Amino acid sequence: MKYSELSNTLQKLIGICPKQSDLCKILEIKPAAMSARAGRDSEFSAEEVGRIEEYYGIEITTDCVELEYIKISPSCGRGTVVLDDADVTPVKIGREIIRDLWKIPHPVDLKLFKASGDSMESLIEDGNILLVDTSRKDFNNGGIFVLTINNEWYVKRLRLRVTGELDIISDNEKYPMETLKPNSDVEIKIIGRVIKNLSRGL
Repeated sequence: MKYSELSNTLQKLIGICPKQSDLCKILEIKPAAMSARAGRDSEFSAEEVGRIEEYYGIEITTDCVELEYIKISPSCGRGTVVLDDADVTPVKIGREIIRDLWKIPHPVDLKLFKASGDSMESLIEDGNILLVDTSRKDFNNGGIFVLTINNEWYVKRLRLRVTGELDIISDNEKYPMETLKPNSDVEIKIIGRVIKNLSRGL
C-alpha cells in the first residue's frame, strides 16, 4: 500500500490524517526516512501495515475495494417502482479479481444490483447479483443494461436500429420485444451496463 493510499485510508477509518511523526513512532523509523517515503509515495510492507492496524485497532484492507450494493431490484419483467432512496451496502471484492480476471482497470463506477423476475432467463435469473458499470451508458452497440423507463427499474437487452428505433428485448422468448420510436415520449435513463452475472461465478 502506497503512502498516499495509506493516509487516505487512515483518514477514512479513524477520522484524521496521521502525522508523519505518528507513523515514525509506530514503525520506529527516523523522520527523514518517513519524509523520503512520503515524497516518493513509497510502499508500506505487509508487516508495517499490520503494526499500524494494531496501533489504531483497525483493519486496513489492502487487496480489496468496496463496491456499493444498491438495494433496488431492477426487474427483468414488469418494472420495479422505487418510492424512497435505496439502501446501499458496501461489498468488498478483491482488486486482483477486478483487475486480472474481469479486466477492469478502474472499479470506481462498479455497482451491484439484484435482478428480479424471469424475463432475462436463462442468462439472468431471479435473484441473481449483477455487476454493473455505471460509466457505460452508450447502447449504440447493444448489450444488457440496468435502466429506468418512466422511472421504473429494469434489466433489459437494448438494440438500437439504424432507423433510430430502440428495441427493448427480453431474452426469455415468452416475453415480447418492445420497440420505441425516436419521437416516443417515454423517458429512458441508462443506469449502466451489466458486465457480469456474479451468481454464475467470477
